[in-house]
Amino acid sequence: MRSRSTSKVLIVPTFFCLTLACAATPESEAWTSPQPGSAPPGSPVALHGHLRVATTSLTGSTLLGTGPSGIDLDAGDLGIDGASPIDSGDIVHDGGGYSIDGGFATMDGGMSAIDGGKGGPDAASQSVRSRLVDEHGDPYQLKGVSSHWLAWETKRFAESKKALQFMRDNWKLSVIRASMGTDASGGYLSSPTAMKSQVESIIQHAIQLGVYVIVDWHTEIAVKQQDAAIAFFTEMATKYGAYPNVIWETYNEPNAYKDAAGNNIRFTWPEIKGYHQAVVNAVRAVDPDNLMILGTPNWSQRVDQAADDPVVGTNLLYTLHWYSCTHGQQFRAYGDAAMAKGIALFVTEYGATFSDGGVPSNHDYVCEDEANLWFAWMAENNISGVSWKLDQCSDSSCILNQSAGVDGPWTDDRLSTDVGGAVYPGTLNGVSGTALRGGHGLFIVNWIRK
Repeated sequence: MRSRSTSKVLIVPTFFCLTLACAATPESEAWTSPQPGSAPPGSPVALHGHLRVATTSLTGSTLLGTGPSGIDLDAGDLGIDGASPIDSGDIVHDGGGYSIDGGFATMDGGMSAIDGGKGGPDAASQSVRSRLVDEHGDPYQLKGVSSHWLAWETKRFAESKKALQFMRDNWKLSVIRASMGTDASGGYLSSPTAMKSQVESIIQHAIQLGVYVIVDWHTEIAVKQQDAAIAFFTEMATKYGAYPNVIWETYNEPNAYKDAAGNNIRFTWPEIKGYHQAVVNAVRAVDPDNLMILGTPNWSQRVDQAADDPVVGTNLLYTLHWYSCTHGQQFRAYGDAAMAKGIALFVTEYGATFSDGGVPSNHDYVCEDEANLWFAWMAENNISGVSWKLDQCSDSSCILNQSAGVDGPWTDDRLSTDVGGAVYPGTLNGVSGTALRGGHGLFIVNWIRK
């Protein structure tokens, strides 16, 4: 759904790298593995720790958290263990919610639990909602930015530790997304060593600074890449799964592939689910509890389809992507339907732009009014969000303007903006308000800072 830069875009930065001694490359330092749980005081990870997916009864205030072993919900007997009340109906947490008064066991007399994605045939009928909570059991909304496709960055913005620290301290950013293209030009399948180096640089800086980090298998055809994805995520989870910072995103935007005749064949949810299940199982063999985010049909928008038949596992969320000049209330309705069926959502990619990322000269506009409706909906439902994209270009989705240096500091005058922009001359179907020419950087950062 984002602007896909062509190889021509790479010519200029590559040329400058050769002639200016790679001045656009951020400073690096040796990686020494800190102990898990040693995040810097006051950082997002130090304050909120190991995140998990929990379920809340819609008939009361009971919160059920999922710890490393997960817990199950007895939907038919909530608040009662046999004949004895539990703290007058409130849940007694054992060590932060890892078990409940010795442990309610299962839902509906033996069905699988709604545990951030565990599904039973009657899951849709259960009066619960799933959401993201921190290690204290409090609802938590992550806010941050996504890198550009890592092979296509104009500069190594996402790999800069100094810049990440500035965003943490000045933008109040709590999460960064490392979007590792797989089948794209220069991506993981053709350049695995280079791509892993960039991803691990972002992971390591996030761990050192106490920021959450999403490791994104950034492609539309991951169903065709299952073995490679399993190998990659198993390796990364083995190295970094002990850190609460790391979140695994197994499939950016499921879409379609071309058959031998050149026809676009759209992936179905059963195909996508099969891929997710295989990767989830592999990751859980080495990392039993870090969050995992799963892509959904139609460029990660039809979360309602995934909710009808969720992947089996714990601490799972499903991603809903939106771009406010293209996607309006109908797409929030998909999210409402999915949440009503018991799954948790995470917006791993959004923009206050058109869905192509705001490509000049017809689509380089920003739709703030509709984006604010999305932000209000996300806040109401405790849904985290990561904006596309941390880069410097003429697309309206590029957060930085041409004056931004690779290591920051990215003060407001270094951000793209639509202030004073011309009004979009076309029609915005299903989207509220008007569109203004420019970039969404300042608008996005202001939301992150709220």
